Parts: sequence; structure tokens; C-alpha cells
Amino acid sequence: MEFLVHGIGRTAYGERDYWPDGSFITTEWFVVAWIPFIPICSKRISYTQSSDYAVYDPGGDYYVIKTMGVDRKQSLFIYLWCAAALLPLILLNSLGDVVAQLAGNQQRATGLCLAALAVILAFPYFIRRWAKRGRVKRWKRQSLRLDG
Repeated sequence: MEFLVHGIGRTAYGERDYWPDGSFITTEWFVVAWIPFIPICSKRISYTQSSDYAVYDPGGDYYVIKTMGVDRKQSLFIYLWCAAALLPLILLNSLGDVVAQLAGNQQRATGLCLAALAVILAFPYFIRRWAKRGRVKRWKRQSLRLDG
């Protein structure tokens, strides 16, 4: 999903709006040092050819079903996630003495900041699983015509 040269280039981040065929929307970004700066476009993609209209993208190893304008909601969440991932590191660097004083010592403060970073980095995985599970339940209800 990426084209990077020395950490500068284009890559896709994020998944949202899952469909029963396994496709989802991702946003392609201009990145520097793997940090997204400017969203370029959003695409509905799938890792299998679920449509006759899907075009294989060898650079990303996926099938592009549709290219569209930037999904603003997804872009906002990517920005928020990046800010949240940088926050523990910034706190430790700029307020290290205060955090160490609150935590009791420097090692405990570092451990707490790294634990917070680990939770933030794992958060999208669990949100993605929750979103997929909710979509599957909704599709099953719709297929049984239980949703009016």
C-alpha cells in the first residue's frame, strides 16, 4: 500500500465503511518519515477481486474499486490518531520532570508513557474489529429483512 523513497512519498492509511464484499475505504496520503501530512484521495479497495470493475494496483497489492475525493471524516481520525500517538512522547520529552514527579520516578514515568503509546497504537485494530462485527450484524438483519 505504499510508495516511499527514504520515508517521503505516498501511502494509504485507515479503513472505514466496510461492505459485505470485503471492500473498504482507505485514504492515500503524502507522507514524510511515515507521518501523514496531506490527504491526496480516498479509494474503495479490496484485497480480492470482488467486482468486474476493480483494477489491480500492483504498488499496493490490492484492487481499486473506486477512486473518490478525500473522505474528510477518515482524514480527521488519522490526524487525531497521529496526534494521540505523539502525545505521550511529547509529554515525556517536554514535561519529563513533572511526569516523573507524579509517577514517583523516571523509570515509572517512562513505562507509563510507553504503555499509553502501546494502547494508542493498538486502538485502531480493536476499533476496526468492532466496526466489522457491527456491520456483519447489520447485514444479517437486512438480509433477513428485520430492519424496517
